[in-house]
Amino acid sequence: MLQLFLLVLAATLMALASSQFVSAGVAAGRTHYRFSKRRMHALKSLRSAAEIARLESELQVSAHQTGRDWRVMEVADVVDESVDCRSFYLVDPYRQPLPEFRPGQFLMVRPATAGAYQATRCYSLSSAPDSRYWRITVKRQELAAGAVASKNGGLSIWLHSNIRAGDCLLIGGPSGHFFLPAESKTEPLVLLAAGVGITPMASMLRWSMEHTPERPVALLYQAKDIEHWPLGKTLHQWLPEFPNCRMISYFSRHSNNDLRQQIDPQFDCRSGKLTAEEALQALPYTNRRFYMCGPEAWMEELRNSLIAAHVPAEHVHWESFGGGAPSNSIDESGSATRRKVHFERSGVEAQWNTAGQSIWELARENDIELPSGCLNGVCGSCRVRLLQGEVSYDRKITIELPENECLACVAQPKTELRIDA
Repeated sequence: MLQLFLLVLAATLMALASSQFVSAGVAAGRTHYRFSKRRMHALKSLRSAAEIARLESELQVSAHQTGRDWRVMEVADVVDESVDCRSFYLVDPYRQPLPEFRPGQFLMVRPATAGAYQATRCYSLSSAPDSRYWRITVKRQELAAGAVASKNGGLSIWLHSNIRAGDCLLIGGPSGHFFLPAESKTEPLVLLAAGVGITPMASMLRWSMEHTPERPVALLYQAKDIEHWPLGKTLHQWLPEFPNCRMISYFSRHSNNDLRQQIDPQFDCRSGKLTAEEALQALPYTNRRFYMCGPEAWMEELRNSLIAAHVPAEHVHWESFGGGAPSNSIDESGSATRRKVHFERSGVEAQWNTAGQSIWELARENDIELPSGCLNGVCGSCRVRLLQGEVSYDRKITIELPENECLACVAQPKTELRIDA
């Protein structure tokens, strides 16, 4: 019996020791895992900080060369707003307060790879001014058949496909001449939007709610269907707190019965298309101001109808990142006329002989860095000084320029040129 007792005791002691050894091993493994995780996080943070520092250093050189300021910004969050629109919330990587902007203005966005020729596009800020973050809402623009989405083409597709929370983008601005004037706080506002044109309207609406809640505001929003209705539900949900604001959404692909079944009945949603008559009836004030953003043809038709109804032209404002039909500089034989373009500061003399080629594209061919933004002659980022000569444009230009300046991204030589670049 004594031997049996001793055997049992020995086995128990061995099992206890083994259990303690295993527990110690598990605890050590957990400690090592936590240490490794913290180390990897620290290394990631260091790499991120180093990358941001590198980009900021290169951007300082770029700003000195081009005269345009860019900043590195971190994507704090990405939110789907519809089947083809996504919001990107941008913050300072060091969590510093962001500069003010005016509701309606836009940002220039390009991939976080410093360099002269990264694809750059303009996107309206879709939030009210807030020093904590900026928000852009980007529609995924499909490319033509056979085209390849990349950083150098199809930037919206690249943003949708690649950018997640924690990534960085290069941001220029805010800028733009389409905004609510700070001194204008009493005139009633009629905001007209179609599709992703809702983005600057959302900024204007929210700013008005926060800063001029007594001002009458009407937002009329044209969408195709509920699936293509970015920010729509959110904007309607703001209204109960602000009795002086109203909103109507129009859906061209839904019947009223569809809308009653699928949308909150408290929202004012209607089947059909927004008309100038409904825009005029939205607010019965003679001193009202109209702001619109949407497809070119849609805005032109609305604007012409409003002016025909005796709305003063200076009371109708619009935002556009598109362009008109090209009207290339060609001679009677159908060939581009050869003209010399002198880039004075770069010491380069280039030969322009390609119909449809802009001065900005000619500069790029010759490794000359010119500032750029929308590449549609809208944002004004590509303004350069003309030292000699005249230019023509391949579309209607709405930006007012001095006689000695041109928009390089859409300008073509009309005569031999000397440019301050």
